[in-house]
Amino acid sequence: MRPILKAIFCVLTVGITSGCASTVLESKPYKTYTIGSTVTANVGMPFLEAQNGTISKVKHWVGVANSSDGWKVDDIYSSDFIKKELVYSGKSGSTIEIGYREYRGGLAAPAFYQSVKYDLGESNLISFQNFQFKVISANNSSISIVILKD
Repeated sequence: MRPILKAIFCVLTVGITSGCASTVLESKPYKTYTIGSTVTANVGMPFLEAQNGTISKVKHWVGVANSSDGWKVDDIYSSDFIKKELVYSGKSGSTIEIGYREYRGGLAAPAFYQSVKYDLGESNLISFQNFQFKVISANNSSISIVILKD
């Protein structure tokens, strides 16, 4: 092979293969709250979400036949990924109902769903697992809380 053709072939090979490597675009832990903050949520909506582990946005080459620009972006969950949600379910009399959902690897874990009831006539201070919060107001439309501990 002629030296010039060999050089062009090497440059093209390196350029093509290096452009096909996966790239991490973003990787971060997250919480939807801060301690001491007031949170309001409607019935059926999570009012507290916490995550252990990370979600990485990874860009990888799939080819122009599979994507308009040849690239695909996926969310990759770390092996220790767990997301916890507390969801407000409503109020009956002085009793509120809260649902707990847990996700592993980005999917709901059916064995990790629980529904609990609290009597606000007894106390407006709620503890569930490692979360602690104070109920400011609650009705059949929404709940407002102050997050005390996580």
